[in-house]
Amino acid sequence: MTQIPADANDVIDSLSAQIGTLNKQIAILTSQLAAAMKLIPQDVLDSLDNSLDKEAANAED
Repeated sequence: MTQIPADANDVIDSLSAQIGTLNKQIAILTSQLAAAMKLIPQDVLDSLDNSLDKEAANAED
């Protein structure tokens, strides 16, 4: 775990750096997910959508 400095400016700089890192990781993961979704056949995705819709309807009952 990273030590958080006591100076407010240092804290802001540290948090900004962490946010930048998280944003890069999110961009990478989003790109990987988009690429993976392209590999899944459309009929499988449609079937999954239908299955989730049925589960949601049953949960409301």
